[in-house]
Amino acid sequence: MRILKAAIIFMLAFVAFARLAPQDPFNPQHVTRIALALSLSEGRLDIDRLAPSTIDKAFFDGHYYSDKQPGVSFMAVPVVIATRIALEAAGAASDPADPNALASYIRTAAIATVSLPAALAVALLNLMALRLGASQAAATFASCALALGTPFFGWSTTLFAHSLSGAILLGAMALMVLARPATWVAPLVGLLLGFLLVVDITAAPAGAVVGVFFLIQSTRRGGDLVGLVIGGVVGLAPLLVYNLLTFGSPFRLGYSQVQGFEGMRQGFFGLTFPQPMVLGELLFGHYRGLLPLAPVLLMVPIGLVAMVKWAPSRGIAIVIAGTVLCFLLINASYFYWDGGSSTGPRHLVAALPLACLALAFAWPPGWPAKTVAMLLLFVSLAISMVSASVDAMAPPWFANPLFDYLLPGFFTGGWVQATLATAIIWLGFALVALLPDRSEAKRHQLAA
Repeated sequence: MRILKAAIIFMLAFVAFARLAPQDPFNPQHVTRIALALSLSEGRLDIDRLAPSTIDKAFFDGHYYSDKQPGVSFMAVPVVIATRIALEAAGAASDPADPNALASYIRTAAIATVSLPAALAVALLNLMALRLGASQAAATFASCALALGTPFFGWSTTLFAHSLSGAILLGAMALMVLARPATWVAPLVGLLLGFLLVVDITAAPAGAVVGVFFLIQSTRRGGDLVGLVIGGVVGLAPLLVYNLLTFGSPFRLGYSQVQGFEGMRQGFFGLTFPQPMVLGELLFGHYRGLLPLAPVLLMVPIGLVAMVKWAPSRGIAIVIAGTVLCFLLINASYFYWDGGSSTGPRHLVAALPLACLALAFAWPPGWPAKTVAMLLLFVSLAISMVSASVDAMAPPWFANPLFDYLLPGFFTGGWVQATLATAIIWLGFALVALLPDRSEAKRHQLAA
């Protein structure tokens, strides 16, 4: 029954994400990633052909290249090949110079490489919460919050790396929680953590936290260390080979050759020191604040306290706190901390899957407290529906994107259809929470 419910949750999340993908198909970051995928599918590394269509590019040795980590593009290669075949079979234009063809490539790539793993992460969160002792209602509460009640919703409809990074981190943790101890677990965890850097180099500290936790809780540390290292090297190898072939050194990143973003030359690719004012804005501000867009996340500290009190989840609580802190400090240290066109703090999105696991442990025992929790969730669901339906990439010139841009756009557009479509998915999560389960956990995570 648990697997069936997790499968239903996966489908609900996937439909929610795929229905809205891609957000702003011709966004420069979309174009640079799909340009690299298209070039790779043709045996090239440069993006010269689509370089005029994006500002996110690197220039090296007379050619333009994507300035982004290539992981998303690597994953999109088979997708663009299949899309090209389908377009040609249908007699439609397949040349990416044609806007319709380019939009088709971006749409299929966004759904396959971001929406799909993001939906899988939602299902894995549900199974992890149940394995750690949460009730079905608590686990579904957490899954629904992640999928539809946080900025993870909107960013899972894009070709950006944030949701994918979060899904990879959660996947590595899921292997530790759900898989039985075996020699194959360490290499697979290492593979995921190694490939995480191919997708998003800023996730490296969070990946290190997860890797250290894996070794600490291991009962066969020596063998697992070897497996973790081997898997990590294999996962990281595509990046090293790509950098060598593209920029002449395995350790030279595209960011080192970026064009037009002078702030990237400060510190380490734009990273200096955490700024307290920026940290406050990332959490509480109306411009890029996370909590005003997802007030249900106010319950995360409560869940972490409950997890620390429950021995089987204590170490995972520390990992969650550590990964969230890593992303917060990195984002608060970044020159372009606001993310440009962004609804909410997009650089924190990768922390949300693990953070939302704590929500399953914050599910309270009494109905008065449950009502408060459901109210926080409902407000978060409504805000996220508006944000994802209108624009996950709010323009940077709106001081309060929710009230100045997103809500007006929602109510002047097809808000009735958007509300009905999303409400059906909400209802699906509610039914999963209410379905009886004989394997239901016997303890609530937030005992008095």
